[in-house]
Amino acid sequence: MFKLKRKSLCLTLSILFLVFTALVGCSSKTESGTDKSGTSNGGSNNINIVMTDRGIQAVEASPDIKNDKYVKKLGELTNTKLDIELLSWAEYEQNLTLMFAGGEYPDLMEVNGVNSPQVAPAIDAGVFIPLNDLIEEHAPNLKKFITQEQWDSPNVSKDGQIYAIPSTNYAQNWAVVMVRKDWMDKLNLEIPKTIEDYSNMLRHFRDDDPNGNGKRDEIPWSARENFRYGEAIFGAYDVIPNDWKYIDGELIPNFIRPEMKEALAVYKELYEEKLLDNEFLVQQGKDFDAKIKGKGNVGMFIHDPSYPDKWQTEIQSNTPSAELEVIPAPVGPDGKGGHTIASPVGSMVWAIPTTNEDPVAAIKFLDKFYNEDVQTFLTYGIEGDTYTIDGEKINYKYPTDQKSIQNETLYQNFLRFIGPSHLENEEFLSNRPHGDLIKQAIEVSKNEGRENDGLGMSNPKTLLERPELQKDGLWVEFAAKVITGKESLDNFDNFVADWKKRGGDQVINEATEWHKSAKK
Repeated sequence: MFKLKRKSLCLTLSILFLVFTALVGCSSKTESGTDKSGTSNGGSNNINIVMTDRGIQAVEASPDIKNDKYVKKLGELTNTKLDIELLSWAEYEQNLTLMFAGGEYPDLMEVNGVNSPQVAPAIDAGVFIPLNDLIEEHAPNLKKFITQEQWDSPNVSKDGQIYAIPSTNYAQNWAVVMVRKDWMDKLNLEIPKTIEDYSNMLRHFRDDDPNGNGKRDEIPWSARENFRYGEAIFGAYDVIPNDWKYIDGELIPNFIRPEMKEALAVYKELYEEKLLDNEFLVQQGKDFDAKIKGKGNVGMFIHDPSYPDKWQTEIQSNTPSAELEVIPAPVGPDGKGGHTIASPVGSMVWAIPTTNEDPVAAIKFLDKFYNEDVQTFLTYGIEGDTYTIDGEKINYKYPTDQKSIQNETLYQNFLRFIGPSHLENEEFLSNRPHGDLIKQAIEVSKNEGRENDGLGMSNPKTLLERPELQKDGLWVEFAAKVITGKESLDNFDNFVADWKKRGGDQVINEATEWHKSAKK
């Protein structure tokens, strides 16, 4: 299964280079600031946007996102008619690759960084407009509020040219551990610290019927495919698979370091004891959510620190007695743990294809996200619908059920293309039900985490050419086999040697050269 996918992807990416060249050659490029449609200087603009649904339930369930009331309101506030086309988050990379192969582009496009394996070839082929001049001439808010550090991110710029407008990471440690506090209280469990403590807590979740139904149907810890939201043990050993470590003059991917063998041994034990969800290796987001929120039978999970309140409210809609608590991640041999300390730039950024005949309209649209009325909308929604105004005070209808929570994610998360987080609004947070849980999560996230010595690095050339050498390729295949008992962990050194032989040594050389130049 894995080999077939790798071969297909390699073939697709190889073909794309030829497709890009042809597309760029026959497309009519628009110079920065040119206004062919005549709409940039007045009147309502029409902008076609391709973006991911971000796995947000309310977006996935929408029968017609273009006509959603919140989408229309954003259009009204920005004087723009928005024509949104969605790409499924679960299949985002494949769909993005197919879009590039097809050669038909929107006016504005959400992409997973200009240095991602899918987008980097398109940047090199001239599919996207350099934005420096457009920003300078037409985007005073972008110039004022986006920091130089964000502009310099390789997710955003290449060779001094800005190719995308960045979103912002409010919580740079992107994930925290959440547990069922009601289960811990019922079983008189203390907050775990070490891996051994965590394993013992999970065993109690498995064996002691914390949900009280007598069925022993509890799932101690659940995660998702490719170890997504399941990296806590890797963090304890400082080998988070996506990250890099500079050791003895070389920048090494964590997944080939010796400590990875120790971490995989723990995952194997947790899997064998059914302390870790035995479906996690293939589990999609909807199934992950259904177990945690619908059945309410998951004791521990990992997710974004910015909205644990929403998780609690949604779990309580089906399990009213449920309570969540955010706790520090397990610590390893060095007494540290946590997830990756990320870039101040979000993983998704906004680029303008060269086929856009009115790029000024697109850049002005994004610039308006910093306007006060747009910021109010992105935090509180629509006046008369989700809030009222009493003098200068905003009376917000904080969501109390699953439907209203999902509606809230439409304007607070899905439509917040760029700009500050609603969590930076102290008044909003202090009045929010379970707002203390958000504060707890943010505080935990600030006090833990692992440094990534490859932070800010563009993907090495060989990784773009040989995607099977990335974390989600050969390594995930090997790790899955080890954890499920289909391959011996003793073969780890052989895996590393094979990875290096297939091109890994070149990947390390390229990454090391980047590190030497970046750290001068």
